[in-house]
This record gives sequence, structure tokens and C-alpha cells, in this order.
Amino acid sequence: MEYFVYVLSHAYTDEWHTDSKLLGFLNSLKGIEEMKKQAVILPGFKEYPECFVVNQYILDKIHWVEGFHEAIGEMGRDYLEKGDEVDKNCRSVKELELNTIFSVSHYYTIDTHLDDERYIGVFSSLDQAEKAVEVLKMKPGFKSHADGFDISELDLNVLLWKSGF
Repeated sequence: MEYFVYVLSHAYTDEWHTDSKLLGFLNSLKGIEEMKKQAVILPGFKEYPECFVVNQYILDKIHWVEGFHEAIGEMGRDYLEKGDEVDKNCRSVKELELNTIFSVSHYYTIDTHLDDERYIGVFSSLDQAEKAVEVLKMKPGFKSHADGFDISELDLNVLLWKSGF
């Protein structure tokens, strides 16, 4: 059985740049609406209230499994453009009664003002996250920057940007 987690982010473009912020991982649609209500009153988010994006990511799925050959080249964080395809057989992580998940990303600095970052996936345990990192350390692109992996344990249904931007 596959499980998925909801991801709420905020992506906007102004006259200078495009920016994306990961707001949190959630286990229900109701939680998404609650988190939007919390975020939309904060500085930055309230200036772009139409820019919230909801995706779904399959738990324990490794993205970028083949590695990479070129930099994405966005300053700051780059996340997958869209979520995973979730079919009717995939269930919410709510059924697993998880309180936390493990988010894995990879980044390195190209130059002073340019970072390259890839979102690897969301995992049900630290062990699963560490296994994903070990697999990717041998893949093109990642093996040149093997120390660039970040594993973060994050609470489900908690807003990550509490003060806005």
C-alpha cells in the first residue's frame, strides 16, 4: 500500500524574482485550509493570497533517482514543480498515525548568489530517509556533492513560516 502526504507551499513572482516557500506537510485537506488561514494573515503571504499551492507526495518515494547532469540554478530553494500522481489506491498518511515525517533535500552553492537545490522526497522514518541518501550518493551530480544532503524531521500539520516574509 502506498501512502501520500499533502504539501502546502506558496509561490509568487514579483517584478524582481520568483520565490517559493514550503509551508508544511499535512495529513488532511481540512489541515490545509487551517494552515492557509494561519499563513494568509502574515506579512508577505497576505500580499499574495492567491499563490498557495497544494501538492501530494508519495511517502518513501525517491525523486531524482537517476541523478542529475546540470544545475537548476535558482537562488534559494527549488522544489518539484508538481506533486506525485496519486491514484485511488493511495492512502493519506493520516491512516499511519504519524506525527512527524522526514524531508530530504540536496543542495550546494554554485557561487555566492546561486544555489542549486533538489527536493528528494518525504519519508516515513529516519532509516528510510538515510537509505534514500545512500542510494543517491552514487548517482551522477549527487556524487560530486555527496555532503549536500539534508534530512529534516518535521511535525505534520505545523506551519513552518510562522512570521511571514
